[in-house]
Amino acid sequence: MYTDRLTLESQHDMLEFDSETLSLTSFRSKMAAEQEFISAAIGLPVFAMGYLDTRQRYRLLTSHQADNVQVSEDAAGDQHQLRAAYGDIGGYDLRVTCQITASDRDPFIRWKIGIENNAGLRVVDVQYPYIVCRFDLEGAPGSEAILLPHGYGSGRLIEKPGEAVPSGGAWKQKLAPDSSRAWEFCSRTGDANHYPGMQFAQFLAYYNDRAGLYLACQDTAANVKRFAALHHQAGLRLGVAHVGDWPQHGDRMIEYDTVTRGFQGDWYDAADLYREWTSQQKWFIPLVKRQDIPSWLIDSPVYITLRPQGVLDAGPVSPVSEFLPYEKCIPILEQVSAAVDAPLAVILMGWEHGGSWVYPDALPPIGGETSMHDFITSIRAHGWHAGSFCSGTRWVIRQFWNTYDGRDYFEQHGGEKSVCREADGAAWLESWDMDWRPSYACCLGAPMTRQVAQDYVQHLIDWGMQSIQFLDQNNGSSTFPCFAADHEHPPAPGKWMAEKMAQFMTSLHASAREAGAVGVAHSAESGLNEYCLPLFQQTELRTYPPHYGVDIVPLYQYLFHECVVLQGMMGNAPEPYHLVIRNAVNCVLGGIPGGVLTGDGTLLDKDTNNWAPWQPHVENSAHAFQMIRAVSALRRGPGKDFLVYGRMLRPVQANGIPMVEWHYNGRLNRIPAVFHSAWQAQDGRTAIVLANWTTDSQTVVIEDDRLRIGHDALTLQVSDAELHNVALAQTDQTMTVTLPALSCALLS
Repeated sequence: MYTDRLTLESQHDMLEFDSETLSLTSFRSKMAAEQEFISAAIGLPVFAMGYLDTRQRYRLLTSHQADNVQVSEDAAGDQHQLRAAYGDIGGYDLRVTCQITASDRDPFIRWKIGIENNAGLRVVDVQYPYIVCRFDLEGAPGSEAILLPHGYGSGRLIEKPGEAVPSGGAWKQKLAPDSSRAWEFCSRTGDANHYPGMQFAQFLAYYNDRAGLYLACQDTAANVKRFAALHHQAGLRLGVAHVGDWPQHGDRMIEYDTVTRGFQGDWYDAADLYREWTSQQKWFIPLVKRQDIPSWLIDSPVYITLRPQGVLDAGPVSPVSEFLPYEKCIPILEQVSAAVDAPLAVILMGWEHGGSWVYPDALPPIGGETSMHDFITSIRAHGWHAGSFCSGTRWVIRQFWNTYDGRDYFEQHGGEKSVCREADGAAWLESWDMDWRPSYACCLGAPMTRQVAQDYVQHLIDWGMQSIQFLDQNNGSSTFPCFAADHEHPPAPGKWMAEKMAQFMTSLHASAREAGAVGVAHSAESGLNEYCLPLFQQTELRTYPPHYGVDIVPLYQYLFHECVVLQGMMGNAPEPYHLVIRNAVNCVLGGIPGGVLTGDGTLLDKDTNNWAPWQPHVENSAHAFQMIRAVSALRRGPGKDFLVYGRMLRPVQANGIPMVEWHYNGRLNRIPAVFHSAWQAQDGRTAIVLANWTTDSQTVVIEDDRLRIGHDALTLQVSDAELHNVALAQTDQTMTVTLPALSCALLS
């Protein structure tokens, strides 16, 4: 072990560093002082630096390549600081300064890094601190887990992260390898995998049953970052890259603190640490204080998708005769509205004349502009609302499921001026849908991108649309990264990305007001990042039931539900109970319920988060509509203060919930019969929400001190075919709730 070490101590933690390099060698929480987090490997770097070489290839430098290192320490009052200066790194005239500060009056260890660049090096990112943990923390076997604010929907909880798992007939590690590719910004690694973007918050956590390690950035200026948990040769790397805005000539000390601290508990406890900080920031504005949220959206109409061409994305895009002309849909939608006993928000998708999702060469729509306009006018006359998902800031050049070839259109309209550029100057070609809808990512820092998009969105508003998810592919309301030298931004990803998003969304709001449009709500796919919350009124969050073989947890709802309206029209759940399960999950997670319309007036009931063949039907449609009706009535009625405006709390202890097991299409499913969640209204009242998706009544026994405080004032309201009060069976220790089939309830 190390014989020459430097130590830092905060309120909660004890850290040790190599005295010659300042490499982190020990991290122990005082809450479980016997547990060592840091890998025993000797000689780990202190930082890594991503840069572009003379051929514009992404390369890495580390502290190991410094020709000289000077380490010092300083103590003043109750504050103790370690500093290190690294010179002539990799043969370049570079100087890096690292500092770590601790105090017994501060729960956090604070890390900062700065660069003096006299080499003209194009630095893209700096990765610091460099933390490599043990996969086995020697607590209860298999209790290790990683929490990441990232993923298609809410958040990821990766349990037993060091394990390998079966994948496509082979095996692979759960975590990707720690390599330059994990940090590089390029088309191969995606255009939304960063903060602020699909990474919607600035932290991660690693814990087991004894203690945890929390890593976060306390940055209020939307500096771009990438958080990652990776499989390092020496263990589990918890990494953060500080991306962009590094001078090619000059110096910069990073403006914000990266913090670490130990904690005890589970992912909710880690999220509480972050929520305490983020809830104090300028972007955290509860819905009850916002003046830009349309009343119709607060009223939670049931969201129904209508797709007038094609049944699949990756499939034929022929017009759907049941839906064209659009006016034919009105009687079908009237039946749906009656079945769910609620107004509707009808969201049109895949209506572009060149084929589903072709943008910007989309107008006039399939079925004709007159029919679209008249249809939306009729929707509005019913007291409903219309909207659309779009393709975001992308330029689609082909649709292989028909004859559309938009390459000439792209060239004739100067589309190359709007395209994001990779580091080598190549156009940023999307990769994930190349086999059916190739496209370029477009840069919000290019005036053409913003103007084309603004004109397009204005056209939808002029039709009468009010629910607009233009940024459907910009997951998390991300601005795509760009290295172009001739756009309105520095030639690398950076804080300009958030600035351009704010400029773009401000212009959309302004143009709608100038046109006299009222009640327009803007949305983005996959959970708005925190910095962009005030720019939007709603977000699409696709839900997954618990115990469904994925590592998703409701982290987004836990952090930000009270700041934005969530809708869950799409999401995953197993057959043949897809719709009842998914909308029961929507109920307890605070999302507007809904589904995808099929030609016979039922909803798509396949195990998919968006599209699948309509036939054969596999679910009882009456049950599906009854579940949505129950969820809608509770959300629009007594549950509004909690499920629309409320803050999610740690769930209660609920006993007696059976697991429902069944085999379907070769898959074993095991899902709780009742889902539940806990909420706090803005006035401080608390509630428990439960949803029974089964066709049998279910009895749940609840133990929770938060409700016992107001034990005598507890009420139980159940929503099934109707909304009604129910007597509550209770003792000094428990509350017993009986839920009818296909129902939900509010215990408040």
